[in-house]
Amino acid sequence: MPALTRRTVLRGGLLGLAAAGVGSTAFRTSSVLAQQNLQWGSSSIGSTGYVIMEGLANTVNRHTDLQNASMATSGGTENMQLFAEGIIQFGQTTSTDWKPASEGQAPYPAPIEVHQMFAYTLFNCTPMVRADSDIETLDDLRGRRCMPSPAGSSTATMWRVLFEAAGIYDDVEWTYGSWRETYDALRGNAVDCIPSLLTNGRPAPILSELSATVPVRALPVSDEILQRAREMNPGVARGEIPGGVVPGIDGTAAAASFSGVLAAAPEVAPDVAYQVMQAIFENQEDVQNLGVQFQDIGLPFGTEYLVAGFPVHKGAARYLKERGAWTDDLVEAS
Repeated sequence: MPALTRRTVLRGGLLGLAAAGVGSTAFRTSSVLAQQNLQWGSSSIGSTGYVIMEGLANTVNRHTDLQNASMATSGGTENMQLFAEGIIQFGQTTSTDWKPASEGQAPYPAPIEVHQMFAYTLFNCTPMVRADSDIETLDDLRGRRCMPSPAGSSTATMWRVLFEAAGIYDDVEWTYGSWRETYDALRGNAVDCIPSLLTNGRPAPILSELSATVPVRALPVSDEILQRAREMNPGVARGEIPGGVVPGIDGTAAAASFSGVLAAAPEVAPDVAYQVMQAIFENQEDVQNLGVQFQDIGLPFGTEYLVAGFPVHKGAARYLKERGAWTDDLVEAS
């Protein structure tokens, strides 16, 4: 018998509600706990997203009367669906999730409304090969084996857009797996290209572990391709991998990237969202001292990497305007 998890139980309850003719919208709007006990969706245990969501939820607990708890999930894609089901009130998303979620594109069964709070880091997940590979450009990946981490992940979503913008998506041999499987596959020469994994230029432990034994090299991504990708999905961003932080990458390299964005359910009261913003940004030094994963949390970074054209929660918008961090390209939720 498969093990029961909290998420299995929650979803089982939602299926029961659906069978009884009660929709998820009714579940969301009728839940008193949504304002008193706030559930945060994070990511897989031990990942950067998991650590950041745990730290932020605990910060809000320390500095407000709100009650917050963080639950492990598979990341931004699942969190979008958990918002739709009314299971979480805050959570990690990535900037490339917003367009497909809002339009109900695969893997989402229907459009999802979620509001942005602030951006907390920039994930550099650009195509990367072994340093001794004969692959020099994105075009050289035609007919090669590429593994962009798990299917349905934010990285896989961004890679699809990037490779379509480069005109090579249908010419690549795709395979998928966990981040550990992905990195082990490159180490064992089972695949030719995988994503880098850095947060705003800081390598993740799994990348440092790989590059210590197998030197790697980032493939160049032109600004023209990045612009085409951004037109297809505004969550695609340009980042940089500093020279010398990853063995084999000696000079600064442009990196296809996406931002981590804290999201909130539309039903969260503006005052609650405002308190969350206040607790985090008015204790910024304490938050950054939680670890290297929190170094990007602050203003104006928090607004610079929000997703253009998608609504910002009214409570967050109020706080950003009071701090002079609001910009004209941002859209306040109605």
